[in-house]
Amino acid sequence: MIIKDQKGAAIVEFAIVVPLLVLLLIGTIEFGILCYNKQVITNASREGARAGIIAFGRSSFSDNNEIINIVKNYCKNHLITFSSSPDIDLDLNITLDPDNRTNTNPSFTFGSSFKVSVTYNYDFLVPSLFGQDDILPISAATMMRREGSV
Repeated sequence: MIIKDQKGAAIVEFAIVVPLLVLLLIGTIEFGILCYNKQVITNASREGARAGIIAFGRSSFSDNNEIINIVKNYCKNHLITFSSSPDIDLDLNITLDPDNRTNTNPSFTFGSSFKVSVTYNYDFLVPSLFGQDDILPISAATMMRREGSV
């Protein structure tokens, strides 16, 4: 016997398909935010390395806090995060030219390099809504060499 009354079939099909479409949409948004934050971390490490290269040429430079603040402010202003304060780990490395390693007071001269490594723990949105703590560490490192006098 053929059922001629198909009222409500479209609603049932819609109810089956909508969760899959919503999951696909949320996954696309989450992946986009993850890629954007990776680029922000990369740019923050570049800004820190650039600031370090310039700062070590000045006689008024005292410690790495100036560079750390530049990186943290860049991340604070540009990261898309779902928490109040992003968790950012910084690793600053100063690598001097091999010819200058024997000096008692090594100067930051031509050929010396400065490296900034930045790590950010990305917290996914959807698992955190359900009480899961899925964290993906995103990291970037930039090394710049001093190529001239500042």
